[in-house]
Amino acid sequence: MRPERLLLACFLLTGCSDKPPTAIDLGPGAGPGVTPAYDGGVAKSQKGNLRFKGPERLTLDLAQALELPAAAVCNELGQYPCLGVHGVSLGGVDPYQHSVYETAPVTGAATPLAVERTVLSACNARIALDVKTPATAVVFKDVALTNGKLNDAASPAVATALTSLVRRAWLRDPTQEERDTLVQLARDVEATGTPNPGIAWMQASCLAVFSSAEAVFY
Repeated sequence: MRPERLLLACFLLTGCSDKPPTAIDLGPGAGPGVTPAYDGGVAKSQKGNLRFKGPERLTLDLAQALELPAAAVCNELGQYPCLGVHGVSLGGVDPYQHSVYETAPVTGAATPLAVERTVLSACNARIALDVKTPATAVVFKDVALTNGKLNDAASPAVATALTSLVRRAWLRDPTQEERDTLVQLARDVEATGTPNPGIAWMQASCLAVFSSAEAVFY
């Protein structure tokens, strides 16, 4: 709405001050009264402020999204919670063991590895449960395997599983291109000759989705 129309509406509805409204900075390239550009039907943030989730938020989000107990998300050697082992690498603090009292201003070199380690552990835990007890599967429900291979990568069950996976990580539906890419990943994994390619595809898909920028930033 242009400033003069906003002022008129303000007078009519509230009888507010006759001072013109304060101009709002819409970002580079956006002049007065110019609506921010749109891309693909989604409005671009003019003041994006993405933040890395950090150890606690990442762990709890994985636990909630994959319906796991927080203690089962990631444990090194089966007994040391990744939240403590990789806490500093994931942007946390550790005042008692390593005298780290403040979070680092930037992520470290080990951060991507720590993220992938935590995510892959959580994915493996969820997949193991889904495959072992298919009747109570959460993500890969009704995805049929024969001798560790997907029966049909293009089946509706696979599409449903991928939609569920993406919704849990990104809180939105996948685009057709994103779904097709993950389906193609199944064929690519099987072509490598790896044992149990169906399971390997589940692990790779889960890792790719939950370690993406859209999943680890907020």
